Amino acid sequence: MRALLNSALYSLVWWLFRPFNGLVRYKTAPHALRDTLKIDPTKPVVYILAQRSWVDMFVLARICREHVLPPPNRTGSNFPTVERAGVVYMDALLETRMRPTALTRLIETGIATKNFDAQMVPISIFWGRDPGKETSLWKLLFADSVQAGRVQKFFIMLFNGRNVLANFGLPFSFREYVERTPEASIAIRKLTRVLHFHFLRARTAALGPTLLRRGVVIDGLLNTENVLRAIEHGAGKHGMTRDKARAHARKCAEEIAANYSTTSINFLERFLNIVVFKRVFAGIDVQGLERVRELAQQYELVFMPSHRSHADYLLVSYSLYQAGIAPPHIAAGVNLNFWPVGSLLRRCGAFYLRRSFSGDQIYTAVFRAYVAALIRRGYSIEFFPEGGRSRTGRLLQPKTGLLSMVVEAGLRQDIRRVALMPVYIGYDRVWEVGSYTKELRGGAKTKESAEGLLKAGKILGKSYGKPYINFGEPLVLQSYADTHLPGWREAVAQDSEQMPAAFKDFVAKLALENSRRINAAAIANPSGLAALALLASPQRVVAHDEFVEQIGSLIWLLKGGPGGEQRYIPLTAPQAVVEWSSPIGQIARVPHPWGDLHGVTARDAVALTYNRNNIQHLFAIPSLIANLFRTRLLLSDDAVIMGVRALYPFLRNEYFLRWEPEQIEDVVKQWITTMIGLGLLSRENDRLRRPEANQPAFSTLAMLGRVLGETHERYCMTALLLAEERRTQQPLKREKFEDDCRLLAERMAILTGRDAPEFFDKALFKGYLNTLIEIGMVSVAADKTLAVDARIDRIAERSQELLSDDARQMLLQLLSRRRLSELAEEQAVAVVDEPAQDAPGKPSQEPPEKPL
Repeated sequence: MRALLNSALYSLVWWLFRPFNGLVRYKTAPHALRDTLKIDPTKPVVYILAQRSWVDMFVLARICREHVLPPPNRTGSNFPTVERAGVVYMDALLETRMRPTALTRLIETGIATKNFDAQMVPISIFWGRDPGKETSLWKLLFADSVQAGRVQKFFIMLFNGRNVLANFGLPFSFREYVERTPEASIAIRKLTRVLHFHFLRARTAALGPTLLRRGVVIDGLLNTENVLRAIEHGAGKHGMTRDKARAHARKCAEEIAANYSTTSINFLERFLNIVVFKRVFAGIDVQGLERVRELAQQYELVFMPSHRSHADYLLVSYSLYQAGIAPPHIAAGVNLNFWPVGSLLRRCGAFYLRRSFSGDQIYTAVFRAYVAALIRRGYSIEFFPEGGRSRTGRLLQPKTGLLSMVVEAGLRQDIRRVALMPVYIGYDRVWEVGSYTKELRGGAKTKESAEGLLKAGKILGKSYGKPYINFGEPLVLQSYADTHLPGWREAVAQDSEQMPAAFKDFVAKLALENSRRINAAAIANPSGLAALALLASPQRVVAHDEFVEQIGSLIWLLKGGPGGEQRYIPLTAPQAVVEWSSPIGQIARVPHPWGDLHGVTARDAVALTYNRNNIQHLFAIPSLIANLFRTRLLLSDDAVIMGVRALYPFLRNEYFLRWEPEQIEDVVKQWITTMIGLGLLSRENDRLRRPEANQPAFSTLAMLGRVLGETHERYCMTALLLAEERRTQQPLKREKFEDDCRLLAERMAILTGRDAPEFFDKALFKGYLNTLIEIGMVSVAADKTLAVDARIDRIAERSQELLSDDARQMLLQLLSRRRLSELAEEQAVAVVDEPAQDAPGKPSQEPPEKPL
């Protein structure tokens, strides 16, 4: 009788909910359910819902119908079959641990029936995306909760029915699991325990930890031990009273702390989706989200992306939210804290930091305490290790200030391990490319303001192609520290304020490793491939069929070359790449009777260098190999390996390449094999041979060699200048030398007609010098003068072989004229300083010497 009443009530609720079910708006995680779950059609399916709710089951039935999955049915006392998938509630499973139930007997029968197996699919259905706030009335009435009763569930559906997330776990085999434990009762307890923890982790990953009110967070910061100590120190050292020091600390906390609000996140997500992204972008290409979803259930995540645009943090949070993953708290520069953006971003998880802490110990202590609190409470964090947006498209050298705070806080907490997630972000065209070009030419950086925000509205009428996001290979902090930071566990166990002596070097190494993992996950987008091929062509003009062929070779190089596990190629058809990138990059197609040509103006070429620089590192090694054949028809494998090995330290530091120096021989051999397979090289006896000049492959090899043309010119400039300065035997100051390198590159760019400000970027020459110091070719004295090893002469001589005849001639001419100019200046100074030999006031009677 009870079962009959229950069935009748179920049918009544189903009919009452049916009109409402059509209004429910849901997202699934993962998005492509059928492809991701890979349900075996020959085995029964059992869906396990996180909480006992008929409404959740009705929504599940709709999702299964629309995604062509086996429809769920009430299990009752029957085994699920291939034709009839079953549903089990987690509440019912937990009940079996306290007393025998009908479900207990069913599971025990399934364990005993050796030929029975089923695919178990855990599912969490969240009504709304709000983790709730402690002591919040909203949480008591409207926030989704596993303890919600029928009346509360009605209000939850009413207020959150347009924002439902169905989180599907991957299927696991019932038979494989229970056979690990022969006794049925123990197997059931283990199964319920594993599922219970799965649902807890899934909820934290999707919604995030429970939120504290901002006032509670700030009060907690002011009462931490380090902040109290800083307040006492500030009051004593700077002449402030304790009350003023505490007021300053509160002001700092108010400036820093986020005010996370899921309502604001929902609003921003819809605004970006409807008003901005659909008008500006032709879709968002995101890779690696499944890896992030799995990691979010096991680790606390720290996202460390490349930084190329103000759109970066919007896109990362938007993509995570769309995928059913809680958006992170984001470290944003205080320059973005202007009305009305500052408050909205703060409510979407942004916490603000100053560009410089400028010796303010109280601010530093408050900020450290805030970062530690985020880590301790389990919130994911996002910050940009480069410190600012890249104006050239290359990865910048990472900053380690904030990373140091995150690492120390992560190592000191023992709740969950921390995983650092490198994120590559690229664009077919960045919003700010015009302003970047102006800044590289010496223009002032435009300050962020409400007025600038209004002017930025003009981008809504333009097409910028697609943004591309790839979540790379994570780095588990504690495991990495076990290998590279001996003694850290002892320091943490002793509750010492000081980390091991090698902590600073460890953080620097960690920052470089993250940058290398970002570049390893690079996306070779269509605009980047087209820019790479076009800018490596003489005069930035190339025939259509040659353009398509060269892009195809670049794609096949990436497919066949080493290190391709993380990188991604969105478009693999060369013709499609040309068609997609041409309107975005302003690449003109010029008709000609012998075949159409593609070209770009000098102004648009500058914008394309940004796209080229995004992926230039992917072709660093094959480009160097190709360039070694510029003046040679034949080379041995050993000669190629030796040539690459000599320059690899520079390439690795500039382009953040993943391979260790001792791995480079194997890497070069793999690239050679790939290039032979593409016909770019061939074997002749025991040597490598380049194609003949009349063969199409020769043009592609020459283009590939020119990909790093500007890089080789900068290497050569640095080596030649150092060799010349060594011969003068004069003291050489580092700052002056870097300025001379920049001036030489700037002059060469002007004389060759290059409109490429990034060619003479001082930071690049600084990096080359750092590499020379690392390998012992240059040393720095205490007074910051440089001592140059005699081996630099050989490097300078060999580096000229990588240049074209025109570039080599111009560079040598510029150096020669520079030296003559310096000698003339020295002679002029000597004449001025020489004491007069004639009587005072009496002009010399000697006639001027005639010129020879």
